[in-house]
Formats: sequence, structure tokens, C-alpha cells
Amino acid sequence: MSKWEKVRLGDVAAVISGSTPRTNEPSYWDGDINWVTPAEIDDDTVFVYETQRKITEKAVLEGSMRLIPEGTVLLTSRAPIGKAAIAGTDMYCNQGFKNLLCSDEIHNKYLYWFLKGKSDYLNSLGRGATFKEISKAIVEDIQVPLPAKEVQIQIAREFDAVSELMALHKRQLEELDQLIKSVFYEMFGDPLRNEQGWEKRSISEISYINPNKSELGNLNDDTLVSFIPMNSVSENGEIDTSQTREYQEVKTGYTYFRENDVLFAKITPCMENGKGAVARNLCNGIGFGSTEFHVLRPIEDVTDSEWLYRLTSLPAFRTHAEKNMTGSAGQKRVPVSFFDKFSIGLPPFSLQQKYTRIVNQIESQNSLVKQSIDETQRLFDSLMSKYFDD
Repeated sequence: MSKWEKVRLGDVAAVISGSTPRTNEPSYWDGDINWVTPAEIDDDTVFVYETQRKITEKAVLEGSMRLIPEGTVLLTSRAPIGKAAIAGTDMYCNQGFKNLLCSDEIHNKYLYWFLKGKSDYLNSLGRGATFKEISKAIVEDIQVPLPAKEVQIQIAREFDAVSELMALHKRQLEELDQLIKSVFYEMFGDPLRNEQGWEKRSISEISYINPNKSELGNLNDDTLVSFIPMNSVSENGEIDTSQTREYQEVKTGYTYFRENDVLFAKITPCMENGKGAVARNLCNGIGFGSTEFHVLRPIEDVTDSEWLYRLTSLPAFRTHAEKNMTGSAGQKRVPVSFFDKFSIGLPPFSLQQKYTRIVNQIESQNSLVKQSIDETQRLFDSLMSKYFDD
């Protein structure tokens, strides 16, 4: 619980916004002056040094634009509300910000961390019928605890340290994910080029595509099975199997699969984004889920689940799948016939198994890093509670 006096944000920082130069005036654009929009601020952004779009001196002068000085705390006020960052250099912004030019009473990094912990609260302050926005007056009335300046600086340093630790762990995850991909290419080469000269086979020849649930026979209607909607499958192979349903609830209208089958998202944009996973840890070894999955079941002694999943997650595989999509924009899908057309060099089953053993070792390290991320997040949350909760 915060033990310091609270003050109006408007009493310790000036709230300043921005504007957009006329988009139909070419001489205002593609200059060398930074101009930031809310879309460029994400959860990991701390400082903004470069912006995606640039404006010209003419745009600044003729548009009477307000300078955002280096060190200003950037706060998005719409689309979305509540994203925070710090201007790493002088810049300008569009009207989707209510930025905070700090007085000598408040440290900008302290204010940045305070706002980072108040995202839900800031969103609750949004007003508007068409789209929600927080006004200058709303931002000025936000109450912020105000310890002595040296205490603010120390608090900011604590958050910085935890943030750097979190960034380190996330980099470790990225490196482990990249290692898995690198090992694939080292062991198998490019499956399309087939440098090893293995026998070329279509995907439908090396896996069973969309097995039929009739193989379940007379399964009791009250049998619990895993339920996997599309949002339970990630773009990096993770799958959430925590939801369960009775068989009678899902036996019609959903896609059937079982333990170790490979799920492949067939609809745009999920397919292009890389959604897919090996179905593991299913309740009673059975799963049902979104009809927007294709299911690829490995053939015994021919293909391994892990190898098959990694194959289908390759950029080249997804690119070819995209080229074969059918349907209207926004509803395009990979047809089942694609798996008859797409051929690769099939590596020996023993080599696929060796790859899986290596992946399992890397995934063990991956799990340890994820535990560290969870622990770091709990530390971060405890600091937020300690310094900023009411």
C-alpha cells in the first residue's frame, strides 16, 4: 500500500498532446523528424528513439505542432488507452496521446512505472460512444503517490532491474526457440530442396489427414475429453489443454484428434501467423476443438509428431500453404488437397526420433526459463502492489 501523499498528476506534470499533419500534402511527409503514433508503443517499450513515420520541418511550422521534448512520458489516450513509454529524443506525436512533461517534483521514470501498473485503471477512465478516449482533464486528475525525489529514483531503479531481468529471460526463450529451428535445418536441411536426396513423399502419404471420430467406437457420452478452441493454441507450439467437455457436448460440430496428433490452423490469419501444436496431455487422450484445424496424425515408424509439427511450422511450408488457400478475403482456408500436392524429402524415422530427443532436452531448458519468467513477473507485481496500490 502506498504510504505517501497523493497529488494530482496535473500539479506535477504538464499534459501535452499532438496532431497529424495533412496526409494529402506530400511535402509534410518523409522528412527526418520523428512523429510517433500509439501503434508504435507496446508492452515492452521503454524508450522511443526512432519512429516509423517521419515529418518535415515544413509540417512542423505550418501545422503549428507541439514539440515533445526528450524525457517526456508518452501516454496513449486512445487506440489503445494506457500504453506508456519515454521519448528518447525530441519528437512530435499524433492526437492519440496525452503526454506528460514532468516538473522537478516528479521523476519521469518513476511516473512511467506508475502508469505501467495502471493500465486497467486508465482504460476504465475512457469516455466516448464511438471509441473510448481519456481527455486532458481526466489525465490531470489522476492521483499519483509522491515520495521524495530520491525515493522516486530508487523505486524506478528497482523496476528497471526487474525489467532487465525479465528481458534477459525473454531473450533466452527466443534463443532456445531459434536453436530448435537451427537444429532442424542442420539435421534435415531444407526439406523442399531435399539436399540429402531422400525419397520425396506428399504430406498425405506420411500422415493421416483429419482422422474420423468413428474410430472412437461407442465412447460413453459422459467421458471427459479436452476441448481446444483456436485461442488455446499459440504461434510457437504451445497448447492449453485445461478446458474439458463431456463427449456428448462436442462429438458433433467440432474437430476430433487424439494424443500426439498435430494441429494445423487452416484459416487466415491464424495459418499465416503460425498457429499449430502437437496435441499433448489430452484428457483421456482425446481432444475436440475448432473446426478451423486440420489434423495430421503421424504414421507409425514413418513420421514422428515433433518432426511433423516443426515441418508444418517452417516459413516455407506456411508460404506454400498460403499460396494454395481458397475462399474470399478474411475467410481463406488451406484446403485438404494441399497436403496431396506438397512434397518433401522424408528423412529416416530414426533421425526424426533423434531430433525429437534433442528438442525435448531444449524444451526442458525452456521450461526452466519460463519458470524464471513467472517468478520475475510475481516480483514485478509485488513491487507494483508495494508502491502503487491504494
